[in-house]
Amino acid sequence: MAATDQQQPQQAEGLGRIGKALSDLGERARSGELKARLQYFLFRQSQQARRSDSLLSKYKRRLQEDWAKWLGIAAGLTALVMFLSPDSFWFWQIPLVLLLTILAPFFFELPNTLNALFGNTEQQHLVGSIITLTHPVVDGQGQTQLEGRDWQVSGPDCVAGSSVKIVTLDARTLYVTLAGQDAHNFGSH
Repeated sequence: MAATDQQQPQQAEGLGRIGKALSDLGERARSGELKARLQYFLFRQSQQARRSDSLLSKYKRRLQEDWAKWLGIAAGLTALVMFLSPDSFWFWQIPLVLLLTILAPFFFELPNTLNALFGNTEQQHLVGSIITLTHPVVDGQGQTQLEGRDWQVSGPDCVAGSSVKIVTLDARTLYVTLAGQDAHNFGSH
């Protein structure tokens, strides 16, 4: 009985945290922050596709470097499916192993990608703020100081002293657009 009494407050606390997380997510969606984050994430990925650190490049590198690991995971998952239903899936063994080998690196990289897109940082309150840059942004990259901290800045080229709006941020980079521009115009640079 005592164990049940202890589980109820823990369950209520867990449900409270889930409710708060959903409430925070709903508030972020209503404020347009999630839309801006998604738009900027897609913009950033299209820009990175030209460089060697894009998602596709990371995927290719992980597939090539660890192909034996991915093949082993795929074979193990296929064996599990075959164990559960040997008569139904015997003819799908080889295609399933090949498909899972190709998809495995993507699924293992998915948490990092989602964290980059939806990760919450302590400075979340800065999203939507209009700031004045302390250094210029050249070729889409720059630096500034904000709240006593040095930040990398990613956005359209502009001179020091320009007013920019913070569209989204991660642990060390502010993603900005010129003040007065909408977030959807940002991807055109």
